[in-house]
Amino acid sequence: MKQTIMLGLAVWCIFTVTGCHYYEEYRVLKSTADLQDERAELLKVYRLCLTKYQDEPLKAKEMCGPYMQSLREIEVRQQHGR
Repeated sequence: MKQTIMLGLAVWCIFTVTGCHYYEEYRVLKSTADLQDERAELLKVYRLCLTKYQDEPLKAKEMCGPYMQSLREIEVRQQHGR
């Protein structure tokens, strides 16, 4: 009886440790995917902004600049995450 409990506990520990490893991997993959989605959305909005102000370069720089800054920040986050 005691051996069965110890064996069950050992199996549970092995699966828990293995599960933690897979959960960590999932979190990294999920974070990477979220950053890529955010980057894609920002690129889409940035392009729309540039199209909207294509005849006014100074206004385009002013109005679309925050999108470019956000894209740079995402780039930095992705580089630090590696």
